[in-house]
Amino acid sequence: MRGGSSERLVVRSSRRRGDTRAKLTRYITVMLAALLGGGGSALLFLVPLYADPALSALAADFDPIPAECVTERRDDRLGLDNCTWASCREGCTSDAYKCIQLHVKYKAQAEDWRPAVLFVNIKGCGYPPQVNCENFTLSYGYVGARYPCFWSRADTTVVVPRWSRGEQVATVTRTLAIPLFLSGCAGIGLCALHCECRPRRRRRPPRRPPRLPTLTLDDTAVYRLA
Repeated sequence: MRGGSSERLVVRSSRRRGDTRAKLTRYITVMLAALLGGGGSALLFLVPLYADPALSALAADFDPIPAECVTERRDDRLGLDNCTWASCREGCTSDAYKCIQLHVKYKAQAEDWRPAVLFVNIKGCGYPPQVNCENFTLSYGYVGARYPCFWSRADTTVVVPRWSRGEQVATVTRTLAIPLFLSGCAGIGLCALHCECRPRRRRRPPRRPPRLPTLTLDDTAVYRLA
């Protein structure tokens, strides 16, 4: 009787351990799946809003030395056909029916004056509080306004009033590196829990014992004589 009861206790304790491990595995799986989904959703949200403008600004290759800018003309336009571009627009997904286009000239160091168009950033659009078109127009949207600006070495007809390469690099790092890192860790954790991630080692074939030389009739006769 005692042997039977001890065996039952061992079976119950092993079952409890198995249930605890299963519950813990489910909990960790849910947490990792939520982290993986959150990282993917963050990428879908952050890439078009922050990462894409920052990468475009880095590709424009703005001169870090500010040039002297003067606003020469302001065009207030109406209609989708007339608003193919705008100096500042709050929101980047919808078409603009009313827009302001600022034409400027700038002088970089000892060079001559060059014509250009002024954008609030490389995309010409954004979202508050980073982009405030009312303040932008009040500061730069009147003829004769003078201010420092940065011109693009990839397209010399584009200038922006503010530029910082370190700020753009930091934006790309925050919006891409962190979600990718978290999603990668979550994916590795799920793989370790539910998949066979390690490559299977090939089993070496067993070594065969060396073959003994076969004896012929002549060899047996020699051994007998010896």
